[in-house]
Amino acid sequence: MRESITLPGHPEKWPCFSDVVKAKGTLVFLAGQVGWDDHGVWAEGFEKQAELALQNMERALAAAGATIDDVVKVVVFVADARNGDADYRTGNNFNEIYSRFFKRNFPVRTRVQTGMLARDCLVEIDVIAVISDD
Repeated sequence: MRESITLPGHPEKWPCFSDVVKAKGTLVFLAGQVGWDDHGVWAEGFEKQAELALQNMERALAAAGATIDDVVKVVVFVADARNGDADYRTGNNFNEIYSRFFKRNFPVRTRVQTGMLARDCLVEIDVIAVISDD
C-alpha cells in the first residue's frame, strides 16, 4: 500500500514529488546509484549522468522485485547545485530528466549539494521503496 499526500494549505511544489508518502510493506533500500555504465565508465556531463543513474536505479529496483512505482523516498546528491540546471535554485533540467522516470504517484524527494561524491561523479541517487508483503 502506498499513498501520496499533499499537505492542506501548503504551497504548491514541483509536479514531480510529493510532500508526504505513506506506505506499508517490505522496505527495499538501494545504495546510491550513479551515472556510470557496467564497465565503470562515467557518462559525460550532468544530464547524461543523471539519466544513467536513474536507469541504474530502475535495474537495481528490478533486482529486488520492485519498480519505480514502489519508490517512496528519493535523495539526490549533486556535486554542484548549478550543474545541469537552467536555474540552479529550481533544478529545472534535473526535474525534466527525473519526470521521464517518475510520472505519477510521486515519492518524497530531497536534493542536496555535496562535495563528498566519488571522483568524476556529478550526481548520486539514493532511494527507498516499499513492496507488498503478499
